Order: sequence, then structure tokens, then C-alpha cells
Amino acid sequence: MMYGLLKDARYAMRQLRKNPGFTLVATITLALAIGANTAIFSVVNRVLLESTPFPHADRLMMVWERNLARAPQPFPLSGGVFSDWKRENDVFQDIAASFDNEMTLTGSGEPRLVIGYDITPNYFRILDVTPKMGRNFTDEEGQSNAQVAVLSDKFWRTVLHGDPEIVGKTFTLDAKPYSVIGVMPPEFNQPPQTEVWVPMSLTPSAMTDYDSAHRFIRVLGRLKPGVSVAQAQARMDALEKRIAALHPAVEQGNTSLVEPLTQRLTGDIRMPLLALLSAVGFVLLIACVNIASLSLARASGRRTEVSVRAALGATRLRLVRQFLVESLLLAVPGGLLGVIVALWSTRFLLAIFPNNVANLSIPHVESIPLNGTVLWFALGITLLSAVLFGVLPALQSSNANTSEALKESGRVLGLSVRSLRSRQILMVAEVALSLILLAGAGLMMESFRHVYNEDLGFRPEHLLGLEVFPPANRYPGNQPEKQVAFVNVVVDRMRRLPGVESVGVTNYLPLTGFWGTTEFKIEGRTTSDRTNKPLADNRRASPGYFATMGIPLLEGRDFTSADRAGSERVAVVNSTLAHRYFGNEDPIDKVLEITDFGAPEKWRIVGLVSDVKAFGPEEETHAELYRPLAQAQSFLLAFVVRTSAEPGTLLKPAEQAIWDVDKDQPVFDAMPLTLLAGQALTLRRTSTITLAGFAGLALVLAAVGLYGVIAYSVAQRAHEIGIRIALGAKHRDVVRMILEKGLRLVLAGELIGLAASLVLMRLCAGLLVGVSAYDPKVMLVALAALAVVSVLASYIPARRAAKVDPMVALRYE
Repeated sequence: MMYGLLKDARYAMRQLRKNPGFTLVATITLALAIGANTAIFSVVNRVLLESTPFPHADRLMMVWERNLARAPQPFPLSGGVFSDWKRENDVFQDIAASFDNEMTLTGSGEPRLVIGYDITPNYFRILDVTPKMGRNFTDEEGQSNAQVAVLSDKFWRTVLHGDPEIVGKTFTLDAKPYSVIGVMPPEFNQPPQTEVWVPMSLTPSAMTDYDSAHRFIRVLGRLKPGVSVAQAQARMDALEKRIAALHPAVEQGNTSLVEPLTQRLTGDIRMPLLALLSAVGFVLLIACVNIASLSLARASGRRTEVSVRAALGATRLRLVRQFLVESLLLAVPGGLLGVIVALWSTRFLLAIFPNNVANLSIPHVESIPLNGTVLWFALGITLLSAVLFGVLPALQSSNANTSEALKESGRVLGLSVRSLRSRQILMVAEVALSLILLAGAGLMMESFRHVYNEDLGFRPEHLLGLEVFPPANRYPGNQPEKQVAFVNVVVDRMRRLPGVESVGVTNYLPLTGFWGTTEFKIEGRTTSDRTNKPLADNRRASPGYFATMGIPLLEGRDFTSADRAGSERVAVVNSTLAHRYFGNEDPIDKVLEITDFGAPEKWRIVGLVSDVKAFGPEEETHAELYRPLAQAQSFLLAFVVRTSAEPGTLLKPAEQAIWDVDKDQPVFDAMPLTLLAGQALTLRRTSTITLAGFAGLALVLAAVGLYGVIAYSVAQRAHEIGIRIALGAKHRDVVRMILEKGLRLVLAGELIGLAASLVLMRLCAGLLVGVSAYDPKVMLVALAALAVVSVLASYIPARRAAKVDPMVALRYE
């Protein structure tokens, strides 16, 4: 058996060397198709299959509260609700609490913001992970709020220089010494981008606190064996109803959301990746159809060879094996080149993962390795390709009629009506698959055009943003004047910088993903229950912020320096809030009652501003309530600087203005807002470009395939065409005849492809914004593009047919 395969391989190599043109075209086609599939699968493998390197990751859940009657977004828990969940739930083995805690690292050069997470000691146990160095937290450390820390591998390597003796040493966070007790493995990144974990505990007072203003706890749980996500959801909803009945003032209308951890980490990228994986699957099919068509044409010229071998005793199975070995030898170099193409392509695909857009559920990916899983996938699709494009030619060629083939003349040896019919069927299938890809790419491009042209509500050009987290130990909540003084001095210093036109300050910079909400009442109105109580994004702004951002003031006034602590509390609202809660009424001078801490406070609306797409151009606009920074302190500050020059040139001077006021205040993030706005479109832009590239490749393959079918048909009909010309047929008649033949194939493929597109595009509706999955304009453009390319592909062999010399054709006969 092995000896026979080696003989087949040697014979196949000779055959491929005899047809270098066919071998080259087929190899390049396969390399592009296999490379594209391998590249996209490497991303899918890295993000969707390996994103949660925890044992039994499918049992890990993030659990939230939500109130769909008020807003679609889920929210964290209060200490009281978490306590009830932990005590009364019957679907989780255990649940852990956590919250993000940004801290300042000092004592080693410039101050640095550290992304920290406070976790209960059972957090790592639920994930079933252990440090690569040191140990986890103990319950005693959690109960005592011990100043100990576990580090991420990246933080240990880049910030603490990979000190192998780091365990037991101390470093300074928020002016407090923390002792390092462990370093996590390199692959551990939960929650994403966390650098330091410290233990937390809930005090007895926090465990009985249900105040909606104190919702900060994020919950992680592991399902009990045998409990499904749906069962857990139903049981947690029932528990929420019991809690709401006991605490209707703050919990009425709330339900739970049990969300798989993998979904939370990859929610915004899952659908685009699966769509791209489907698209490259179509490209592979088109490539295989193309090569199968070329192989059929090549095989029809080998009928005498096959017949002789059959006459000498070769069985059909033996002949099929010979052709399949040839297909395999053709596929292997295509697969090897495809891996090289994939290795190069993954660098481009890294652009799918913008690092600074926190409002997208996209994992932080620094590299896309071609590991063993990906290479096995590449091998698998290489073998699959060999079968797909090799089976039909092998079966058809091995079924030749020996006696008839040996009697045929040289001209007839090239003829095969059955082979031509098979190639025409393959051509129709190729056109149909190409149209599906073209339609999908067209819809994505139209959707991207809509998103790109969407007005963000502010002008990001010549705008620089810098975010800082003022630490509570230096800017405590009970001394707001310290933060106000810090802001005022920094703003004054920034305004003096050369090239600065204006400066503003807010808490949540648009497009960064930071946000919070606040409930309020409208004075003079009553609500029947909490579900109907108004809700808005809780924003702060300094005097001049709206002008600096380029947010239009529609009515009333902006904040001024007179809006400070002790003066009348004032607010500015956006158009969405005004329309949602005031309808046709003028919101100016309406009074809102807001409870931040303690007793309700009254805030008079003095201004109305335009809407801002704070969560990106694809998301709905939220109701937004702005209050002066001088009257409402914030844990996060974002300075925005309008410049006359390139914003990047002022980045370092603006940072220095902050450090001149507070040398220990780190800058969390700083960048031109045009970059931030561009990153908000990165995922859609890269996905659209990639899909368009695949569609373009499919179009080229379809053109090559159609050209091959028509050229083969012309070669078969050379004698007939010569007779037609000899009898008086004009050149344009011959060209029209050939073009009509090609267009009939294309029309059949387009009809099938159009029907399939109308079905399949419904599955992609979730990826589209501002365009219908059945957009007739996109479908017509796709049909026209395929028709034009098909005409061009058919015209070349048609012209060649029109130039047939009838004397040469008849003499050949």
C-alpha cells in the first residue's frame, strides 16, 4: 500500500511539473484561501476559545441587577443585595464580590496610576487559579482589610522589573505600604487589564445597605453541577422578587442578569468574528470550486492516458486514488504558503482590538499566535480542500469509456460534454457564493458609511483629553474644596500654555466607557413607583466645558464661576433628557430633586445642550444630567484642551501642568480625541475592510473561473465557430454568442445567490446599523458588479473566438 502511494506521488509530481501554469495558479489560489481561513481562525481561537483559561470556564458567570423598564444596561449590586444573594441563592457553588479601585503608585519615578481590583478572598478560588509565585489571599486578610497585594505578571515584569524575590517586599499605593504575597500567571487577566488585586471585606453596615447610590459590587459566581444558565436565571429572578418585596423603595422592578463570563469578555467581538469566519469559509469553497473546474478541464485532456491505464488493468479505485494524490500534492504547498500568509495577516488583524475603548466588550489582545491548535486547523482545511476540489475530477476522469476514448481523434480527445456540464454547474455555484459575499460586504460597507457619518455631538478635532483619578487620601469627599482648588489651578496653568484656546473639565469623557447614573424627581410631579422614576447619566462639567468640546448650547446658559459651593445648585440637561421627561415643556427653570448622599437636594435646570454620542456612533443616546464640578465632586476628572496646533504636541506640557500642581498625581490616559473617536470605529472599520477584501478575492476567483469555462467552451467549439464564420457570421455575432453563454451562467448563479443572500443576510442583521439586511440598493450594486466583471471575463475568450480562421479550423478537423 505504501509503495503504491509513493509511486502515485512520483507520478503526480511529474504531471504537475508538466503543467506549471495550472500548478502555479492553483497553489496561489489555495494559499490565499487557506491563509485567510487560518488567520481568521487564529483570532477566533485566541479570543473566543482561549479567552478564559480557567477550568470549566462555561460554569463561570457574571451576575448583575437590571431594570429593563428604566434602562437596558445592567448595574452592580449594593452590599445588602449581595449579602442576600450569597446567603439565599441555591444555584451557585459560591459567589465573590469585587470592585475596581484605581490607585496611585509612588516612590519609583513619575507617579503612575495602577488599575486595581478589590476582591473577596474566594474570588481566585471560584476561578480555580493560583499564583505562579507566592499565594492567594486568606479569609483573615479579607476580614481585616490587610494591606497585601497580588500582582499581574505584566505589572511585575514591566513596572517592578521582574524581581524574582518580589514576594514579601513592599511598594506604595495611595501613600500606603502594601506587601506583595503573589504574582499571577501570564495568561491570567481577569478582570481584563487589572494590574494589582487587593483583599476586600464588607463591613456589617455595608452588608445591610440597600441604598441605590451605593451600588458598586460586581459579582462572580460558579454554577453548581447540573444547573443550567437558564435555570440559574429563573432562580435568581425569583430571589430578586423576594428582595424587591422587602425593599420596594430601592429594588422595585429590579431583576437579575446571569451572564456567562466568556460572553461578558467577548460580547462585542463575537458576532463580527463569526461573520468573518463564515466569509472566509465561502472564500475557501469558491477557491475549491475554481480549482475543481480547472482540474476538470485538465483531466479531459488526459482521457487517453486514463483509458490506457484502465485497459492495462487499473481499477477505478486505483485511478481515483491517483487523482486524489495529485490533489493532495497540490494542496500541501498551498497550505504551507497559506500559513505564511496567515502569519503576516495576523499583524493587520490586531487592529480589531483597540486598547483604549472601554465601552466595547473586546478583550485586550497583544498578539495572535499561530499555536498548535491553529496549525492543526490549517492542516485540516488543507486536507479538506484537497478532497473538495479533487473528488469530482477524480470520479469523472476514472469513469472514462476505454474503447471510445481510444478510438477518438486528437480533436475529440479534448472534448467532453460531461466535463463541460460539470464545469458550468461549478461556475453557477461559484457565482452564487461570490454574490453572497459581495452582498454581505456591501451591507457592511453601507453600515460603516452610516456610522462614520454619524454626528458624535462634539468636535474631536484639535482636542486633547487627559484623565486623572484624584486619590481619596488627598482629595477626600468630605473636603470638596481641595478638589475644586486642584481643578482651578490646573485649568489656569493649562490655559497659559502656548497654542491653547480653551480648557474644560468633566468626569466622564465621551467614548472612554466610564459612566454612572443618577435617579431624580421632578419637583411637582409624583411617581407611582420607583420603576417610573427618571434616570440619567450622572455627568459633571466646568465652566467652558461645552464650548471647549464643541457641544452646542441650545437654550439657557452655561455654567459660570459663580456656580460654586454655597450658591444655588444648577444643572444642564441634554435634548434626550428634555424630550423624554418634559415632552413639549420647556425644561429651563424646572427643579430636579437628586439624592446623592443623605437628604434630597434641589437643582434648577439653567441650560439645554445638544446630545452627545458618549458610547460611540452605534449606540443610542442616553439622557444626560450635567452638574457643576464645583458643586458636585467626582472620583474621576477629565481635562479637555482645545488647541490651535496639533494636540499631540501639547500632551507633555499638559501633563506637566498637572504635576506642577500635584507631583504625585498620575495621568491615567492622555490622547487627542480624534484618536479616541477613530478607535471607536476600529472594530467596524477593520471588519468591513477584511470582509470587503474577501469579497474582492471572491470576485476575482469568479472572474477567473468564468474565463476558464468560456475559454474551454471556445476551444471545444473552434470547428463550429470556424464553420459559422465561413458561412458568413460576423465577428460581433460570434462575440455576442459567446457573451450570451457566459451571461446565462452568471444569471443562473446570481438568481441562486440572490435567494440565498435574502435568507443568510437575516443572520447578519445584528451587525448592521442604519441599513436593512434587504437593502435593494446594495443588492443591485452587488448584482451589477458581478455582471460587469463577468462580461469582462467572458469578453476576452469571445474576442479570441471571433478571430478564429475558418480555414485553420476546418483543416484541424
